[in-house]
Parts: sequence; structure tokens; C-alpha cells
Amino acid sequence: MRIAAVFPGQGSFALGCTQAWLDDDPDGVLDAVGRASGFDLIEAGDSVGIGRDTARAQPVIFAASLAAWRALRRGGLDVDLVAGHSLGEYSAAAAAEVLPIDAAARVVAVRGTSTAAACRLRAGGMAAVIRLAAAEVEELVDRIGGLVLANDNAPGQIVVSGDSDALELLRNEVDELGGRIVMLDVEGAFHSPAMASAVAAVRDAFAKEAVADPVVPLVSASRARIVRTASDAVSSLVDGILGAVRWRDVQLLLERKGITDLVEVGPGRVLAGIAKRTVPSLRVHTADVPEAVAGVLERLVGAAGPTPAPSV
Repeated sequence: MRIAAVFPGQGSFALGCTQAWLDDDPDGVLDAVGRASGFDLIEAGDSVGIGRDTARAQPVIFAASLAAWRALRRGGLDVDLVAGHSLGEYSAAAAAEVLPIDAAARVVAVRGTSTAAACRLRAGGMAAVIRLAAAEVEELVDRIGGLVLANDNAPGQIVVSGDSDALELLRNEVDELGGRIVMLDVEGAFHSPAMASAVAAVRDAFAKEAVADPVVPLVSASRARIVRTASDAVSSLVDGILGAVRWRDVQLLLERKGITDLVEVGPGRVLAGIAKRTVPSLRVHTADVPEAVAGVLERLVGAAGPTPAPSV
């Protein structure tokens, strides 16, 4: 058995995701992230529509994810790899101890406020394109202009970022090809040049913290490869603000590395569904609330230990 932990991004916000950990947080994750962020994580996590409020949603999801991670670790779960989708890569980096939780929370708070400011500077949005091949979506993006591929999530699911007018043109083209487009309820065009103004702020936030090499192999979502040093991890996290999330490639890398069980750590259960489509052989588990963590620990802790990873 080989286990990977994966951490969700901003789109996985679930109402009450921090409240769920209020009485099951002996490591003080909620308090540490709340202090770094400067607002009430419980109140924010209980607020309808907070998923679209970038500055608050990112610390909320980070806190819920790390509370779940610490519960898994207290229960004895060891993993062979960690990875995260967009914001989730910061949770994965904290799980890999690139930064302690309080320092990672400070960086995430800056990421949230700076990307929110970028959304206000340059209006835009994101749309998931369903039922079209990646090559078809790439051709449309190149032809229309004002768009970029933001997430390659799974076969038949590509997310595009860009200007509102360009996204409307994309909708018409996708309809003609027999696909479907779903506009995402987000504040702006993430993972696109629209986020350029946030890069320096996040890089400066990292520069104020002491970073360490990952203690668990950390998979970069923007590079779809393992990063093993502190500097490589930080550059990957900063590059990911503008770069596309290559999540399909990340999942295929996990398969090549012999991962048999994938645990989604944090709210939403989005990544679990994507994994089932991309690598059907994976056994998929979710750890979003304390009760779910207990089930994961029952299934995975004490099972057969790690086996050597195949070469890539």
C-alpha cells in the first residue's frame, strides 16, 4: 500500500468547514490561522457565499484542510506523497513541513488578499469546459484570444480563465462543438496573467519566513513533478499563481509512483471525484470532517506498509 494525501483549492469551500473542527483541534490550527488572517474563521466558514470572497475563503479552506491533516497524523497516518490543487498546494507544503502552520498561514493570508486585489484590478472569470478533448479546448483558447488554460483537471474537464467577453465567445464555440461550459462562481481569472500583481506580494511573504526542505515528497501542481528542496517548493508555489494547474498530470504521476490509496484532506470532496475519473484503479478516501477522518484511519492505519515505488 502506498498513500498520497491531496489538498483542495478554493473551489472546494463547504459551508461549516471550520465549525466542524472547533471541538477537535488540539494542535490549535484554527487559532494559528485565524491570528495570521485577522478575522474569525468560524464565522467566515459559516457564511453563505464566502467561497467567492477570495481574501477570506483561502485561509478558511487552508485551516479546515490542516485541521483534518493534523487529525490524520495524530491517528498515525503516514503518507508517501502530498500534493495540492491551486491553494491546496500551500496546504500540501505545510503538511510536508516546508513551513510551520503559523508561517504558512501568514503566506496564505497574503495570497488571499493579493489575489483578491488582482481580481479588482482586472475583471474576469473562469469556466469549466466539459465533454471536449484537451486539444479542442486548446485550439479554441488560441483562436479566441484573451483566454488561458487554467486547470487541466481530468479527461473531459478543462478550466479556462480570461476576460468576460472572451469567455462568452468560448461558450458559443463550445456549444457548437457539442460540449458544455459551466461558469465558475469565483471572483476573477485565477491562474492567468490577471493575477500578475499578486506575485511579488506572495514572493515577499515567503522571504520573511524560514522555509525547509519537504519531509514528505511534495508534488508541484504547476510542474507535475516532485520538488525536494525548500527553494524549489517556494518557486513552484509562487509560479503557480500564474501557471496552470496540471492536475491530470499530477494524478498520473501518483499512479506511476505506485500510489494505491488517495486521501483528499479538507472540504468539498471535489478531488476525490476527479481522481475516480482519471485513475480508476485508485482507492479514494475523503477526510473533510472528524467522523470521516476516523473512517480513513480505520481503513488505512495498520494496513500493509509502503512498498518501493516503481521508477518513472
